[in-house]
Amino acid sequence: MSVAEVCTRGAVTVLSSAALDEVAAIMRDRHVGAVVVTKAPLDAPVVVGIVTDRDIVRAQLERAEPLSRMRADEVMTRNPLILNEHQSVAEAISQLQARGVRRAPVIDASGLLVGVVSTDDLLARVSEELLGLAQLVTRQPSRESA
Repeated sequence: MSVAEVCTRGAVTVLSSAALDEVAAIMRDRHVGAVVVTKAPLDAPVVVGIVTDRDIVRAQLERAEPLSRMRADEVMTRNPLILNEHQSVAEAISQLQARGVRRAPVIDASGLLVGVVSTDDLLARVSEELLGLAQLVTRQPSRESA
C-alpha cells in the first residue's frame, strides 16, 4: 500500500508571509490541525514548512503579542519531513516515527504537493487492514468445520 492511497489530497496551504491570525482562521474554517507553508511560484508551490495548531499556541504564549503581528515563517517547522506518494505506508510510518512528527506533506514524482498524510490517516488504514485480517482468522474455523 502506498502513501498515495492514504494521504488527504488537496493540502491546505498558506504562504510563508501569512499572518498567524489568518493561518489560525484558515485552520478553523478548514477543520485542520496543520497547514503546509509554501513559497512561490503559485503554479508550482515549494514546501518550506508546516504550521500546526500547537505552533500557534506556543508562539502566542512565548511572544505575548497579537497573532496578527507574527508570520507563518516565524513559527513554522522548517524543512519538514516530505514523503513521496509512491513510498510504502510502512516507510512513511518509519520516517514519521524517526522524525517524531504526526503529519507530513506528500509530493508526486515531479515534486508537486499533492496532499498531507497524518498519523490519523495511517491509523485508519492500518486498522482497516487489521480488521480484515481478524475477520479472516475468525471465519477460518467455521470453514474448516463445514
